[in-house]
Amino acid sequence: MKQYQSKGGRTLYKPSLEEVQEMDDMGLGFCLACGSTQAAEPDARKYPCEECKEEMVYGAQELAIMGLVYLLAYLEK
Repeated sequence: MKQYQSKGGRTLYKPSLEEVQEMDDMGLGFCLACGSTQAAEPDARKYPCEECKEEMVYGAQELAIMGLVYLLAYLEK
């Protein structure tokens, strides 16, 4: 997971492709606001987060479609 700045200047989080693959296998979604994971459908959008209560939980497949993942192997080179 790494931090990034939204267009509005807010600090958000995004997972690596490897993390998204694991989340997909486990039926988890990812909160862009706090970086936590929770049970979610693969195509989940704007589910409420159990940790921070923000409506920013997205399913693993939805994150990949939206381009909100990064390649860990690419960053290590």
